[in-house]
Amino acid sequence: MTVKYLHSRHPERPGLWHPGLGIIAALLCAVMLTGPGCAMLGPQFGKQTDTHAEDIINHIQAFNAQISTSKGIGELTLTRGIRKESYKIAWAAQAPNRLRMTLLMSGHPVETIASAGQWVTFVSHTGAHKPHSAASADPDLDPYINIPLRLSELVSLLLGRVPEHPFDRAWIVPEKPDTVFASQSFSPKIQEFLTDETGIPMRYQVLDKKMNVIFGIWYSQFFIRDHFILPGVITIKDGDKRAIEISFKNLIPNIPVKESIFRLTGS
Repeated sequence: MTVKYLHSRHPERPGLWHPGLGIIAALLCAVMLTGPGCAMLGPQFGKQTDTHAEDIINHIQAFNAQISTSKGIGELTLTRGIRKESYKIAWAAQAPNRLRMTLLMSGHPVETIASAGQWVTFVSHTGAHKPHSAASADPDLDPYINIPLRLSELVSLLLGRVPEHPFDRAWIVPEKPDTVFASQSFSPKIQEFLTDETGIPMRYQVLDKKMNVIFGIWYSQFFIRDHFILPGVITIKDGDKRAIEISFKNLIPNIPVKESIFRLTGS
């Protein structure tokens, strides 16, 4: 497939991640990143939300919101220092929380993650671990594979979307006029959004109350398919110089997907 790239900017590529429990864990690694002056950017309690900032976030959350399913193939590269591991990936996804994705090496399956909406199961095809399942419509993956993301967030990435979280306050600070922040009452987490000059999302981060980054997602090499602007590369980074790069070779939006594809035989 020939694609038309709209952007060629690459995020910096910090080093490698070890596979651990399953290669899937690497897709969703945590980020720990700090910077000077962060305290100035925190929630300004007692102040009203900035309606302009709120409109920007609503626009970002509407980006590719019309995509409800996708199928595709691509490559997943894990990097740490001089070590690099690359896998082929194939997936089918349906919003908000249905997924089947397999990682392959040299044409052979290595790991599969599957969820039909009520359970998520991890299967090693190499015997690295026994099948591991969790009962939840949208499980928090942290207790099972030590990563601070939910299944629905991974599905959002495979649909070309930005993970969506509720918020009731949004603001922009003078120190970062191109960045929008948002928070939800009684939640310690802060969302950070960055777009290009046309409003296309370029970066999404979730911060703790001290403005340290929990995880960060970068979008680049956009292309057009079926009138949708889709990211060709998604990168997840953390502060330990680890990076996971997902390169989409073929992403088909809104393709019919059978329910049975999300169920593993015998799971």
